[in-house]
Parts: sequence; structure tokens; C-alpha cells
Amino acid sequence: MKKIVGNLLKNKDIDYCLQEYYGKFMEINNKYAMIRLAMNYYMYFVVTSEEGGMAALGYKEITDQINLLIQHYVNGSNPLSDDINTLEQIRNQIIEKVRDITCFVDRYNIYEHALNRIEYRFKKAEYPDGYSDEQFTRQIMQFILEDEDSMLINSKIKDIIGQLPVRLTKNKFFEMLSNGMSIYNGGTKESLDDFLYMIRTCSMLDCTDTMAVHYPHLAEAFDRLKDIRFKQMTESDYQEFKAELEDITAFIDNEMDSYMMVQEIINDLLLVLYTSEHKKSDAVVCLCDEIIKNTNHLFMGKFSSKSTEEIEKMFVNLEGEQEKIYPMISSYDITDQIKESYSDKIDSLGLKEQYSIVFKIPKLNSDSMFVELDRETDATVVTEKYLEEQKENIISAYREMFAENDKLINRAVMAAVLSELPVFFNSISELQDYIYNRLSVCMDHAEKLACIEIINGIMAE
Repeated sequence: MKKIVGNLLKNKDIDYCLQEYYGKFMEINNKYAMIRLAMNYYMYFVVTSEEGGMAALGYKEITDQINLLIQHYVNGSNPLSDDINTLEQIRNQIIEKVRDITCFVDRYNIYEHALNRIEYRFKKAEYPDGYSDEQFTRQIMQFILEDEDSMLINSKIKDIIGQLPVRLTKNKFFEMLSNGMSIYNGGTKESLDDFLYMIRTCSMLDCTDTMAVHYPHLAEAFDRLKDIRFKQMTESDYQEFKAELEDITAFIDNEMDSYMMVQEIINDLLLVLYTSEHKKSDAVVCLCDEIIKNTNHLFMGKFSSKSTEEIEKMFVNLEGEQEKIYPMISSYDITDQIKESYSDKIDSLGLKEQYSIVFKIPKLNSDSMFVELDRETDATVVTEKYLEEQKENIISAYREMFAENDKLINRAVMAAVLSELPVFFNSISELQDYIYNRLSVCMDHAEKLACIEIINGIMAE
């Protein structure tokens, strides 16, 4: 396989190597997926058994379908194409619901940010001993610059900016947003669209057609919260608001935990089914099959030849196997290069169907478990005209939002967007001045105390 990968990267012996690559790549991914499915499926059984099921709406219906599909796999009792189609449909349904719940997570984050800024209004607290804006600025700068890795430094800058007090006019905010978008001029539409999606989601602009349908109680809760005016908020109002947010976050956490667990199983099973024709039944794969079969019997309430204790003992023989295979999967994954360089050749060799699966495999193995498998990249170049249109659209959306919301919510939105902009400082001294100015212009005692506490928490992590 190393030679095949090397030849493809060097543009040598292409026809033969493309014929060989997909089968070997699927074989190793099948083994990796089998190990993951055995482990995740059994853990899934343990968790759902102990907790009496999971919280997500329609969760039992989804798990029943997955268990049936795994039974088909174990027994070989259904056409693979039918089960793959069913599994892809379930996966897309979950992605839709996760998009819905993510929209509410974004709203929660904004309201939590605002609530944190008034917490100290109802507490007797002073600045830390010896506090000064100058000293705290130096402390923050030391935290940011203690690493040499530029990516880590930029990440820290964004974290800090997202928590500093915001005292910007709307026009200044729009100017900073416009400048941040300008770096995408001449880039790809996909990159710009990804950036716009990121800032829309972090600032409550993103919504789905189904979020209120799937989660009406969350939609109603945020409709109520929208009417709150923080300046007039009493301590009783604050406690009521806080309790409502705590209920929301508990529900959201349970919902996301449920979907993450079930999506992991779906991704593993899809990989197994996609690559099943290239399954190599060695000792490890056979052991995984045995674990999956017995776990499925436990789920389906059928007689299992193995108890849970016996199944757990079987995992001893899988120790280290996943760690052995993963580096090979990483080094053999040249799917992006193949897609870019050899798409026409793949078509002419009649391998389009095989490689359509190959190109999905890395997505299913990635940390982005809810990624769309068939999303096509848009490499169209961003023109100045297109960029200006996008700037006008998003600035118009923010103007409308700012007109409807409380000032503290608008500041929270600005803070969230600023933390996602490309780092906009030309020098260390410019960054230091920005931090100091944001601290020094904040005359709200409660807000500044909250910012100090949160930033201290970031620096202590």
C-alpha cells in the first residue's frame, strides 16, 4: 500500500494504482470501523441500559431502526444497498435535528453571556486586591504570548476578545466586520460561506425551518427571554432568568449527548456496510463480529450466548488494535489529492462508484460526526462585487437584530462576532492597547467583575 500511495503522489503507474488503492483502503477502514462499532455499540448498550434510554425526541424509534439494521448485518438477511439507504436517511434526520438544537445552543450562549454580565449586580464584591487595568492587561498579554505557536496565540487572542467588555458603536462594529470579511476577496466562495455560517451561528442569525417544530418549548422559552430588559432586571428576575437558562442547558446537554452517541454508531455502521465487500475476516474482525452479534441480541431481547461480563472480557483481545491501525489510515488517506488530480481518470476506468465511497470514508472517520457526506466544495473565486453583496446582506441582518434586542444582548452578539473575526491586530502593542482600552472604558462595576472572573478562568485552564 505504501508503494501505491507513493506512486499516486508521484503520478506514476496511475491506472494500476487507482485499481489497487480503493480496495486496500476500504479493507483497512473496514477493520478500523469494525473495532469502533464493537466498542461503541456495546458502550451504547451499557449507557442506555443504565439510564433507561436516552433523552432525545424520537430516540427510541431511531435506536430500534439501528438495532434492526445491525441484525440484518449480523444475519446477512437484507440487501446491503437497502440498509445503506435506510441508514443514510436516519443519519440525515439526525443532522437536521442537530442543526435545530445548535441554533438554540447559539441563543443560549448569547443569553448566558449577557446574564453573566449582571450577576455581580446582586452580589457584594470588589475587584481583586491590587487590581488595576494596566496590571491585568500585562497579565493577559503574558498569558497570550507564553506560547510560540502562532495558531495557539491566535486562539487565545480570540478567547480573550470574546470576553472583554464591548463598547462599540454599531458603525464601528460594522466596519470591523467588513474589514474581517475583506480577506476573503479573491478566495473561494466555500471559505467565505463557511466564515459567514460561523459568525451567523455564533450570533443568533442562523435559524432553520424546523427548529420550532422539533423543539417548540425551546422556541417559546427564547421568545419569552427576548422581552427581558436587563437594565430594569431585579434580583428576583435574575434568579428566574438563571433558572430558566439552567433548565434549557440541561435539556440541550442531554439531547446532544444522545445524538452524539447514536451518530457515532451510525457512522461506524455505515463504514462497515460501505466497505463490507473488502472485509478481511482475520482474528480481530471475527472477534468484533462476535461482540456486535451478542450485543445486538442483548438489545433485541434475544438469547445471547455471552453475558455482559463475558463480552467485556472479549475486549481485552482488542486492546491496542485501534491505535495500531489509525496511523496507517492517516498515512494512506490521500483521497483529496486523488479527487483533485484523477477524477477524469477514475471515470474513464469505470471506478466512479467505488471512489464515491472512498471519498466519503474520511468524513465518517473525522471528528465532525455530523458532516454532510455529499457536500460538494465550491471553488468559485470571490469577486469584489460578490463580497460587497455579502457584506450588505449580513450588515443588514445585524441592523435588524440590533433594533429588536436589548443593549446587553447586542453587546454579547458583538463580542461573539469579534472573537470569530480573523485576528485584526498589526502588532503586539496594538493588541495590548485594545485590551487595555476595552477594560478602562467599562464603568459598569458588575460587568467588569464578571469579565475579570471569566478571563481569569480562561487563563487558569
